[in-house]
Amino acid sequence: DQNVEMVDPTMGGEDFSEYSLLPEHSVPAVDFHVGAVDPAKIAESKKPGASPLPSLHSSKFAPVPEPTIRTGMVAMTAAVLDLMKK
Repeated sequence: DQNVEMVDPTMGGEDFSEYSLLPEHSVPAVDFHVGAVDPAKIAESKKPGASPLPSLHSSKFAPVPEPTIRTGMVAMTAAVLDLMKK
């Protein structure tokens, strides 16, 4: 729980949400977010007058690869294993 941050809902624009709109072929979907930015950069961006962080689709987006990929794999594997129990 110390690694989970609850955030406000957003109006995300990913196209895969269209899959859930077809009644005859509805596919359940979830938008799974994994933090990818160095926590120090996040803290810096929250200071008064600081520049905002680049967005996910920006050429300036700079994730920290190792912990991001490992965290994503572990979290998504845990979610799938939990769903398979049901």
